Amino acid sequence: MMSSVQNMVGVIELADADILLDRHGRLTLEDFQKAFCQRLEDWLRPRDEMHYLGDNRVCVTLRGVGSSGELALATAKLESIFKNPHYQFGRPVQLGFRAGFASVEGDRQSEETLRQANLALREARANSSNYQVYTPHAETRADNQRKLLQSLEEALARGEIQLYYQPKVQTMYRSLAGAEALMRWRKPDGELVPAGDFIPVAEEHEIIRPLTWWAIKTAVARLARWPEDLTIAVNIAPQLLLDDQILAVVEDALAIHCVSPQRLVLEVTERIMVGSPTTMLAQLARLRLIGVQVSLDDFGTGYSSLSYFRDLPVDEIKIDCCFVRNMLECGKDEAIVKAVIDLAHNFSLKVVAEGVETEAVAERLKELGCDLIQGYFFDRPMPPDAFEASYGIHPPGLSDTQALRDHALM
Repeated sequence: MMSSVQNMVGVIELADADILLDRHGRLTLEDFQKAFCQRLEDWLRPRDEMHYLGDNRVCVTLRGVGSSGELALATAKLESIFKNPHYQFGRPVQLGFRAGFASVEGDRQSEETLRQANLALREARANSSNYQVYTPHAETRADNQRKLLQSLEEALARGEIQLYYQPKVQTMYRSLAGAEALMRWRKPDGELVPAGDFIPVAEEHEIIRPLTWWAIKTAVARLARWPEDLTIAVNIAPQLLLDDQILAVVEDALAIHCVSPQRLVLEVTERIMVGSPTTMLAQLARLRLIGVQVSLDDFGTGYSSLSYFRDLPVDEIKIDCCFVRNMLECGKDEAIVKAVIDLAHNFSLKVVAEGVETEAVAERLKELGCDLIQGYFFDRPMPPDAFEASYGIHPPGLSDTQALRDHALM
């Protein structure tokens, strides 16, 4: 009796289709989709199969490809096919792909196999790799994510999410200029979960919206209790700039608490340069028309481009801590810090240096003309009551949880 043949089922997508749409428009994207499918057809053998799934994705069945070595050879050929640019109206455009594969015995392709391939594709996106193969480990990770998301939704409803505040200090006089609001999750047993353990997962799912709307509302409510010269910065995930509700959330929060718009700082990262940059930059411009400030976080670590920088609708640049922390030991880091400060000031932008941990670094930043500094040398993020006590702020005793209950915008 002949043994069953192992096949690979793959879900392959046109990489960065949203960027192509933003830069070239819907009709041109359709041409790219046709070119993408044509290259896949050129890659497949006569015995393989392909059908379009929609949403820039194609399902393929690679017959007789059952081992990792055989798949590696197949994907190497696919990479070579996509190496050459596609020419649109005589101009080269680089097309790319991402793929997720799952093995199947014989012709028993099913919804489960397709689900596994899609899960592997999600892993490829998360790892910025061309392809991934489904493994039970990925299934476990996905299951853990689902449990985390469920717990996070319950935590938000129960008021377990808190905003901690880390001071931003004026470099010249060492006086308090404001704070950055950072999410923390305090579980019923007292365990404090850092934002880095749950925000990346939240950003991949819908829950990032209510979390962020809550953070904006809570930060503005806190501003209403603080002196007029203090600001609070709130981090905004890039995809939320595509959501027009953010304008309403910000305007309503400021109006309810009678807070001056310029006291709210919205921090975005350089990831706004990918995805739909034109749309995101336009949204930032609309937010600035409301009067709020916009800060570009982690500057220099991602997608910096002088062509974008020239027209960025921002008020502030934050130099990433990876350049600041060792700037006195590494001349290149210090040169980068100085160059960013000079460039930002030439565009009339304020500069914040993150990751300041020593007096010497703080003094050098003062010499370089940096406007604001932030880091453990001054304080770690603190609960609101501790922050206010430490800096002599004496607001009325309304808690963040009460503010959420009274004015939730979800």
